[in-house]
Amino acid sequence: YDRVMAELLPRVLRLAELAKQYDIGMNIDAEEADRLELSLDLMEALCAAPSLKGWSGIGFVVQAYQKRCPQVIDYLIDLARRSRRRLMVRLVKGAYWDSEIKRAQLDGLAGYPVYTRKVYTDVSYLACARKLLEAPDAVYPQFATHNAQTLASIYQLAASVGGSYYSGQYEFQCLHGMGEPLYQQVTGPASEGKLARPCRIYAPVGSHETLLAYLVRRLLENGANTSFVNRIGDASVPVAELVSDPVEDVLAIARDEGRLGAPHPRIALPHDLFAGEGRLARANSQGLNLAHEQQLASLAAALLYSTRQTYLAAAPQTPLPANPAQTPGWEPLRNPAELSDIVGWVREASADEAQAAAERAAQAAPIWAGTPPAARADALARAADLLEQRSQPLMGLIQREAGKTLPNAVAEIREAVDFLRYYGAQVAAQFDNAAQRPLGVILAISPWNFPLAIFCGQVAAALAAGNTVLAKPAEQTPLTAAAMVQILHEAGVPQGALQLVPGRGETVGAALVAHPQVAGVMFTGSTEVARLIARQLSTRLSPNGHPIPLIAETGGQNAMIVDSSALAEQVVADVLSSAFDSAGQRCSALRVLCLQEDVADRTLAMLHGALQEWTMGNPDRQSTDVGPVIDEQARAQIEAHIKRMEDAGQKVTRVQRQDGQLHGHFVAPAIIEIDSTSRLTREVFGPVLHVIRFQREQLDALIDGINATGYGLTFGVHSRIDETIAHLSERVQAGNLYVNRNVIGAVVGVQPFGGMGLSGTGPKAGGPLYLHRLAQGAPNTALAALPRAEADQAQQPTLQLLARLQQTTLPGVDAALARAACDAALAASRQGASWLLPGPTGESNRYRLLPRGPVWALPRTPLGLVHQLAAALASGNPCHVVLPQGDQGCAAAWDAIAAALGAAGQDLLRRADAASLQDASTPVTALLFEGDGDALLQVGALVAAREGAIVRVESRSSDELAAGLGYDLAALVHEQSISTNTAAAGGNAQLMTMA
Repeated sequence: YDRVMAELLPRVLRLAELAKQYDIGMNIDAEEADRLELSLDLMEALCAAPSLKGWSGIGFVVQAYQKRCPQVIDYLIDLARRSRRRLMVRLVKGAYWDSEIKRAQLDGLAGYPVYTRKVYTDVSYLACARKLLEAPDAVYPQFATHNAQTLASIYQLAASVGGSYYSGQYEFQCLHGMGEPLYQQVTGPASEGKLARPCRIYAPVGSHETLLAYLVRRLLENGANTSFVNRIGDASVPVAELVSDPVEDVLAIARDEGRLGAPHPRIALPHDLFAGEGRLARANSQGLNLAHEQQLASLAAALLYSTRQTYLAAAPQTPLPANPAQTPGWEPLRNPAELSDIVGWVREASADEAQAAAERAAQAAPIWAGTPPAARADALARAADLLEQRSQPLMGLIQREAGKTLPNAVAEIREAVDFLRYYGAQVAAQFDNAAQRPLGVILAISPWNFPLAIFCGQVAAALAAGNTVLAKPAEQTPLTAAAMVQILHEAGVPQGALQLVPGRGETVGAALVAHPQVAGVMFTGSTEVARLIARQLSTRLSPNGHPIPLIAETGGQNAMIVDSSALAEQVVADVLSSAFDSAGQRCSALRVLCLQEDVADRTLAMLHGALQEWTMGNPDRQSTDVGPVIDEQARAQIEAHIKRMEDAGQKVTRVQRQDGQLHGHFVAPAIIEIDSTSRLTREVFGPVLHVIRFQREQLDALIDGINATGYGLTFGVHSRIDETIAHLSERVQAGNLYVNRNVIGAVVGVQPFGGMGLSGTGPKAGGPLYLHRLAQGAPNTALAALPRAEADQAQQPTLQLLARLQQTTLPGVDAALARAACDAALAASRQGASWLLPGPTGESNRYRLLPRGPVWALPRTPLGLVHQLAAALASGNPCHVVLPQGDQGCAAAWDAIAAALGAAGQDLLRRADAASLQDASTPVTALLFEGDGDALLQVGALVAAREGAIVRVESRSSDELAAGLGYDLAALVHEQSISTNTAAAGGNAQLMTMA
């Protein structure tokens, strides 16, 4: 508000003064619902300006599709009378209906600011027209419409309200080139049976490039099923239907549906976005309208209340002191944006306390594991409700402890709520304690950059699957974690089933990773620490002789490619939010922007200009765009990187605007133009964007370079060429792809989040496979719940090979067992599977399963060899086989398989030697092992010692394989989410056909 009134108002006033000088009317168009009140504030200021006294050329555009339209007109009439002037009020039906629907769904608002049925807008238009015509002293009505029925209604309405027409009573308006036959009837002389009413023709002014989107927008609107312009050209639409009375149409709908004003049945309220998911149905998380003054007033009071609370975090059974500042062992936690602000106090767990917590978790495990899945889901649902009820004070804690801006704090709480409901719905619908048994005690190690969302996601998933949890939050943000643990306990999760164990990673975290009671680890953080955890876990096995599961979500060198066809304005907005939202402290944040040389100069100029409009400051102010980084160590590392780049001659542009004197860990956002990606040796976790240029013919080489980094978390593309988008989507190796939108803000169950290679082990958080990694059950249970590929799977080359293997008689292998192994793998295969996930309108969110990559097989028996080859082929992967030394049975079976599969098999199935596993340059994505525990420990340690991506090891004993317990194909696939902004071309065609 302050910037609008201080910077925009003077410019608008100067324009108005110029318009007054030349006697040209000027209208303010309040198109977006969330900016309506700002626009009205501008209007009020202009009406009060002494320099505009006596001028009646000030106008305002009102959208009839907004539910507030009648009240806005009342306000404008009052404003006109107070300022003793006649205002122009242009009444339109509204241009961005689909955008308002999408924004409300994305933000989780209570309802829509616009009507969901076109006919309601038509009625609103007429009602608002009457208001305008009844106040001729205050407003000059301007009716913009291309609908003949609406126009005729206005003509009759004006006559009934104002009597005979007089000059200046009102006017019609039409867009240049639209509705010309209609307006010939309007403007023609009465002597020819026409209306003789004035019509103002308006037209957009600009270059072809800037107006192309406007043209597309108009075409989409005119092509909507309910558009008069569309329907009048349809000979099958009777004239009576074309000019039907909208009021009668509304009453007819009410008679059919038994309710007046019922919303569109196919446009669910934001709260009900996932209500149509059958057994997996859940409520969408509630958002907060940060443009709503009443909600902001309530929030301000809650945030002030939160600053008066004493927040404490400690291990279970620790006495909480009344005065932690005077109690030994308690350390202050300071606000990274304002170091004088002590947010709360933490007491780190000692080695004995960590040991005791693990023992309590083990003791509580049987009871929680025996709790019915539905009861566990109910506890999570209660926690989600409590979290929403207490969200506002918790936002204050998140802002102060983690340095989050207000929109980020809102999003954090919403994501946590979504995790609780998503995993709760999944476990209630798909889990059975007899079929899926929990792992036991799970250690959840969460990061500071999402102290609530990721913490809650890990804990909720582990609890849903029936495990007990030791929650080790980041040492920088234990207070938010403690608040969440308290909510979960209050919701019904037993104390022993969830325990907070605060402390440093190198002490408390390391001790718990090594603890024999810990049956699985969930970790979000750096790739280096994830690798250390994997090596520690490789030194022991679970009680049933399998590797200890590790779910690691790590960083990324995330890139976005922008070609010359991209819409520059959209690129700039998406790039800035992707790179600098949350001060760049997101795993998904954009690190490398690749601009096609043809548009690089213009795009960079726009980026630099837009960046200077961002404000760095304390997140307790709503005007802040960029808050602090988490601590002094992070600040120093980021600044050192920027200085190295400057010293190397790379051009650096930084934010200049800051909100007053800052007393925290702040890093001014930087855009660095680099000459080569080789300058990037590791991820810079902060507000730094690197920009590199490329020639169109270098596109494939660019992708090769991005893939060669080994990271594969998020990737973005901005292009209006479908072939380019398809090509990049197939070639890039990343877990989350974003098309014509930003690359942050993955939504639970809509864009399941997680990467490939150095960016994580999988499965994806908020995806269909995640819970199953935290449970023991029959192999392929997770995949069995997912749909198969729509195309004929039999056409896949690897499945053709598997079908031939199925028919091959092998020496030393029971034919029935071998066939059963192949049958089970074929039944579990979801190769090529791809389907749309539910989500907001204007987006396509596609989830698909891809082959993981080179799989290594270490069989001990000929039957084990069959199982391993069948699993690899069924999941679409090449397989490297290390046969046991001196075992003639496996060798004979391999020879028979090679002969049966022929040349096609040689491309996908290869023999290898065990020594190659130690070579970090040898690609290994997963390892299938058959054998005993001692041998498995040796192999596990060997694989964990490798540099590079963490390798998932799936093991079976020979007895298990003989009993038909094969390998889980979920271990051999990558999940990928592709989120496409389908409205990027100018509008949401699908939604507009529905209205």
